[in-house]
Amino acid sequence: MRTPRQLQGLWRASPRTADGWRTVREPRGPYATASMLEWGSITKGLVGTTAWLTLEAARPVVHYLPGVPDAEMTVADLVHHTSGLPRLPATMRDQLFGDPYREAVGVPLDHAVAVPATPRGRFVYSNPGYALLGAVLDEVHGDWFAAVRQHILEPAGISSAALVPAHADRVVPKLFGRAIQPWALGESSFAAAGGVWSTFDDLCRYADWAVEPSAGQSRTGSWQRERASIWINGEVRAAGAVIAIAAGVTAAVHALAKAPHAADMIATALIEQEVRSTRDDR
Repeated sequence: MRTPRQLQGLWRASPRTADGWRTVREPRGPYATASMLEWGSITKGLVGTTAWLTLEAARPVVHYLPGVPDAEMTVADLVHHTSGLPRLPATMRDQLFGDPYREAVGVPLDHAVAVPATPRGRFVYSNPGYALLGAVLDEVHGDWFAAVRQHILEPAGISSAALVPAHADRVVPKLFGRAIQPWALGESSFAAAGGVWSTFDDLCRYADWAVEPSAGQSRTGSWQRERASIWINGEVRAAGAVIAIAAGVTAAVHALAKAPHAADMIATALIEQEVRSTRDDR
């Protein structure tokens, strides 16, 4: 079985144990020439926690946005993906080569299309739900990203996070010698669903802040759980990222131009290797 160090391709990863973060491999390729990485849907962790800290979770969304059709949908429903809203809007489909978010750049989110597709209370992962949650935070705070900065990024010591970083700073893969252009997610009305970029070190700082022991589960409400494991991940046009915690080990991984969920598989292998190493040392 190959170890994480032997896996090919462009990726960065660090495990965190009691001794702190450890670099698995030095930055190479685009990681060596630029610094800003796409978080994708890990952005939802920032948005969900900010909503949990600053809004009344049980309050209906229509209290903040009267144009929302479902009068029963709550802030908590949006945070936990139980609003019944679909994974993508009906007007948007997964695109291999196109940019599904380009048409949403500079266009305000239409609250009237937030119509549930499944019964409220059932888990359905929803990008429109988090776009709507960002709109609620805009209504309350004036700017959802400013609220995220105040309540999470600054307390966590994260200084690099941005929605639209300079092109020269973006870590992107190349195809036939040309950079693959990322989706215009951070510029669109869906930015709160996945538009954040930062350095890899700041991604790790978010992991530290989110799972700080004194915080309990209050900072990981948007994360996924299975038994004792928790994780949050994101997939965008040509990149994937994950923060995963299992068996006392945290792993942060970012991968470029690989198959979907490659970052998750690298994180799993890294955690398993750390657990085996710990057992062998005993």
